Amino acid sequence: MEIYLDFIFSAFLLLGLVAVYEFASTSIKFPSHNIETIASGIAIGLMTVVILINPVHVEKGIFVDARWVLLSCFALFFHWRMVVIGGIIAAAYRYFQGGLGAFPGVMTVIAAVVFGYLWRFMLIKFRIDFKWYLHYLFAVMMEVIIIGVIYLFMPEGKGLIVAKVITQPLLILFPFVSTFLSLLLQHHWQKEITGLR
Repeated sequence: MEIYLDFIFSAFLLLGLVAVYEFASTSIKFPSHNIETIASGIAIGLMTVVILINPVHVEKGIFVDARWVLLSCFALFFHWRMVVIGGIIAAAYRYFQGGLGAFPGVMTVIAAVVFGYLWRFMLIKFRIDFKWYLHYLFAVMMEVIIIGVIYLFMPEGKGLIVAKVITQPLLILFPFVSTFLSLLLQHHWQKEITGLR
C-alpha cells in the first residue's frame, strides 16, 4: 500500500508541474520560435528533474518515478527539439544521481522519447484518429516497455526483483495518469492554446 501512495504522489506531482507549464506557456510571449523551443525544452527537462528529485525508492540506488509518462506524452505533441532537449537534461541528471539504476534510468528516458515519437509517426502516417482508448493503449504499452527496460538493463541481477515490485502499480496507476495527460495535451494542441508544434 505504501508504494501505491508513493506512486500517487509522483503522479500528482507530474500533473501539477504540467499545469504550471501550461499556465506559463500561455502567459509568456517569446521573441522567436527558436527561443521558445529552447526555453520549452529546458522547462521540460527541469520538470523531469523535479520528478527525479521526488522518486519512489525501491532499494538503495534504485528508484522509479513518472519521468517516462511526462516525456512520452510530450513526445506525442511537442516539437521533437523540445523533447530532445528535455530528454538530454533528464538523462544527464539521472546519470548524475548514480546508483545501480543510473544506466537503466537513462534508458527509460530514451525509451520514452523514442516510443512517443514512433507512436506519433504511426498516427500521422496512417491518419489514425487518436481516440481515448488509443491513449490508454499507448499508456499501457509504454509501461510494459519501461518494465522491460528495467528488467533487461538493471545490473547485478536486480532486474527481476525490481520488476516484481513495480509492475502492478505501474500497470494499474500510471496508464490512467498518462491517458489523462495525453488527452489534455491533445485538447490543447487542437485548440492551439499552447506552444505545441
